[in-house]
Amino acid sequence: MSDVVIEIPASRPDLVEPTGDPDQADSLASRLYRAASRYQDFSEEATQLGDLNGTWWGEAYDAYQGAAGGASEEHARMSDTVRRVGRAVSAYADNLREHDRTYEELVDAKSTADQDRQQLEADVRAATDVSDAEITALQQRAGALDGRYRDLVRDHDALTRRVRDNEDTLRQAFVAGTSLTSALSADGGIPSAAQSAMGAPGAPGDGATPEQVAAWWRGLSEAEQEAVVAAYPQTVGGADGLPASARDEANRILLEDDLARLEAKEDDGTLSALEQRMLENARATRTALDDADGYVDPLDPTVRPGAQLWLYDPSAFDGDGRVAVAVGDMDTADDVAVFTPGIKTEMTDVQNYTGDMMNLHESSRYQGDRSDVATMFWLGYDAPAGPTDLATATESRAADGGARLADAIDGMRASRADDPASMTAIGHSYGSTTTAYAATENGLDVDRIALIGSPGAGRADHAEDLGVGSDDVFVGRDSRDKVARLGDEGWASPKDLIHPDLGLGNDPSEDEFGAQRFEAESIFRSEDGSYSEDHGRYFDVDSESLYNLGRIVDGDTGNVNAADHSTDPFFGSAEDPEEDRDPTSGEPGRSQTRPID
Repeated sequence: MSDVVIEIPASRPDLVEPTGDPDQADSLASRLYRAASRYQDFSEEATQLGDLNGTWWGEAYDAYQGAAGGASEEHARMSDTVRRVGRAVSAYADNLREHDRTYEELVDAKSTADQDRQQLEADVRAATDVSDAEITALQQRAGALDGRYRDLVRDHDALTRRVRDNEDTLRQAFVAGTSLTSALSADGGIPSAAQSAMGAPGAPGDGATPEQVAAWWRGLSEAEQEAVVAAYPQTVGGADGLPASARDEANRILLEDDLARLEAKEDDGTLSALEQRMLENARATRTALDDADGYVDPLDPTVRPGAQLWLYDPSAFDGDGRVAVAVGDMDTADDVAVFTPGIKTEMTDVQNYTGDMMNLHESSRYQGDRSDVATMFWLGYDAPAGPTDLATATESRAADGGARLADAIDGMRASRADDPASMTAIGHSYGSTTTAYAATENGLDVDRIALIGSPGAGRADHAEDLGVGSDDVFVGRDSRDKVARLGDEGWASPKDLIHPDLGLGNDPSEDEFGAQRFEAESIFRSEDGSYSEDHGRYFDVDSESLYNLGRIVDGDTGNVNAADHSTDPFFGSAEDPEEDRDPTSGEPGRSQTRPID
């Protein structure tokens, strides 16, 4: 082999570790949030002190009132500036953690490449009497190794650029609020790059459509995107059309802001009733995110889908709150499920429902083709407070929620216009009525719809009315579920007999509705006649319902286990044939598998 040259590429690049401590940055952000809270408290106090209810008047009082008002406004502006800088520091910390993870991945990749390089050198030195084919193989190994090093150089250059942009964005935030004049201005703490980007056509907040918002975002540089997230998290966190990753980053900034600010007020004993509920909502959200971020796919311990905070609004609906947490990556998942809950659901329930989404994520991958999955708990509407809430007996909240849900789905679609996911909408209890309204009244843009524990399908008289075709409308009804018995069956209904606004629509499990009913009995179902817990068993691990929902989300609808529909004979009460069937485990391969035709 003396006349053959194998060019072994040099090991490269020299990796440079990002500097900075994200934990210390988070600590600084928390202190800034608390300082902002103190400024806000003073502003509110100054406003109250300016009004003495007529106990003092004259020129001195006028001067005092003017001074108090000026102090209130200045401290409010300072609060805004300090909070914006704190949010910039939070964004910097989050980005730094991501950069650290990328750096570790590069270290691992380069270490593997260097090991392969050493092996190639040894094999070349040992090659004395080799064939042309073996020489070609060595040359191909050297070429492939050179390509890997080139990729490492490219990825390291990109990391270096992101680190530099992250530091520059933070520097701009500090500079924008450095002087007292700038700190007291309306734009204090907002980098000029972020202001410029938000002034461009298509930016959220100016009436742009989700499609326009998506195009605007794609037109920004990475540095501009990071600057916008840090400076305008309130806008970015709720903007339909933006990637879930951007919304998640923005909403986590808002969450940390709320936790630090409201806990400072809690320590001072100055929380209002609404702020107390907001703090409870924020803490529940933090716990849910911690759970989902720590979730490990039991099929493959190397798969950690992580969480995304797609929606965060702890003060909405008088403190009931709005929130959406996804398990998995909504931007890249092949299969996406959006779950809408029903009555009594508030933001503080986010941990339990996120647990359900982890169960659904596992089922969708285990029953399916191992494709990437994202499962989202979406509470974006004002769910009725319970059976005694008059809204529970009418469809008004479902109509409003259906419009909001359809808008949310449109935003998700717009953010992935070039890479659409296979999407399933799942509604439980009153959330099933909400989901049905999204479909019949607002053109819900999904591939499949599943209604579970449904008290009625709103204005849909037939599965075809939901817009996806009856073969893609699925219904799960536990025969012991009392709520699922509230839907209209047969010729008589509250709408017909009492008032057109009463009732929640047809029972979608009835034969005449034409949906695909699947087995959803629980092996733990009640037998004492109380049935108090059966309405909440649809996401139980190893249950019929969870098994079938996993099949539906994966798109493997041919292996969904069919159940006979309920019926309502002209004489007598409605009948559910599932009442007499013994429930079984949801494990695949069970003996009673009966796929839907």
